[in-house]
Amino acid sequence: MKHSFFNPFVLRKKLYQSIDSKEVFQALLDRERGRSDRNGSFFSLLTLTIGKKPKEDDLLKLIPALKNRIRSIDELGWIDANRIGVILPDTSFEGAMELAQAIKQQTASADDFINFHIQTYPEKKNTHIDSPKTQENKNSKNRQNGLLCLTGKPMPPWKRALDIVGASLALILLSPILLCIAILIKSVSPGPALFKQERLGYNCKPFMCWKFRTMQCDTDPEKHKEHVCSLIQNGEQWNKLDARPDSGIIPFGNILRKSALDELPQLINVLRGEMSLIGPRPCIAYEASEFRLWQNKRFDTHPGLTGLWQVSGKNETTFEEMIRLDISYGQKRNLLQDAVIFFKTLPVIIKQSLKKL
Repeated sequence: MKHSFFNPFVLRKKLYQSIDSKEVFQALLDRERGRSDRNGSFFSLLTLTIGKKPKEDDLLKLIPALKNRIRSIDELGWIDANRIGVILPDTSFEGAMELAQAIKQQTASADDFINFHIQTYPEKKNTHIDSPKTQENKNSKNRQNGLLCLTGKPMPPWKRALDIVGASLALILLSPILLCIAILIKSVSPGPALFKQERLGYNCKPFMCWKFRTMQCDTDPEKHKEHVCSLIQNGEQWNKLDARPDSGIIPFGNILRKSALDELPQLINVLRGEMSLIGPRPCIAYEASEFRLWQNKRFDTHPGLTGLWQVSGKNETTFEEMIRLDISYGQKRNLLQDAVIFFKTLPVIIKQSLKKL
């Protein structure tokens, strides 16, 4: 183990068996988030990060002190090897703060080996607080992405391996086609061949998504924003804006879009680990601003080049149907499902292209 206090077998056994394991606590956290999403309730998560070389007596007193202070509806367990979490249902940020202060007072020398961090869900402004030592760590991923970092599902090793191999082979084999598309775009429209746009990925983390440019450079992005927000709010089918005559599409742009060739540069995003070959469509921040709480579960998995929604009707579905398909994919994610989606993608693209010719 990283820290010496975990090395003695007896101490480690006492600590880990005294509260819920990482796996059990993860399930409890997921359940509490789901309850909040459904009922509109809220909860706080108090995280205690155990630092280096604490006194054994102080460490053994910590968990009993926590158990004496929490309610029967609260949950206590391991987040990872060095972090203990306390789920506090229907508890405000201020209430969680009171618990943290009480624990500090009951545990001798707590400031020397424990850092506190409080998060609330749903997240609001000014609802994060840390002990001084934790505040120094400005690069913490948990601080950037909040509770989503703890409830999202990490990418399985098999999926990442397939992404690297598949994206690498695709870039090599398709490089002549990619070059031809870039030359075509440059010849029919002034401006760059590639287009980048900030999208939201796993745990709502923003990244730059690459595509071949199919719109005029001076196209007003507000048109797309208004169109998408209207579709979400009115529950309409997910029709693209490029169906309009004033959409700003460049020559041959519709062909690139209907054949999905414009999305091939996203293979770079796959190699970088920002996307996967299979997963939900990466959405734009202003789309996510329209989401209801439960719909944010689509960010629990990495976005993909193709996915369950893309092979299940795509533009013939409503926004809510798309979200439900994305969440369903994330909950059932496995190798067989990815294989089925992969082999369905090309026939769907061909059918879609022929339908709109």
